[in-house]
Amino acid sequence: MKKTKGKKEELLEKNIIEKQGIGWPKCSFSWEKLVEMKDKNVEFFAGDGYKRLQIVDIDEKTKSIHMICELGKITWPLKFKKLEEIHKKIHGGEVALIPYNIDKL
Repeated sequence: MKKTKGKKEELLEKNIIEKQGIGWPKCSFSWEKLVEMKDKNVEFFAGDGYKRLQIVDIDEKTKSIHMICELGKITWPLKFKKLEEIHKKIHGGEVALIPYNIDKL
């Protein structure tokens, strides 16, 4: 049987997150980090944990990125503002790190 968190545990976890600030202590999420990843041709896994992605284009003017998957398909433009919003929701505990939940946003 799956154990669920009680209200006390959830409150304690939320307080810890708030004391740490917006993100986790070692979280390096930023626009600059995305630019660096593009420049270094870094490959990373999508939220589903199966598809490898790589940033292929960055538009500084609109602050959006295009990625390419291992099959060679290029994604639609993804705005940094939306990424930042999802990032904060995940760290804030509002959204679980489950691809289905993130896709709905």
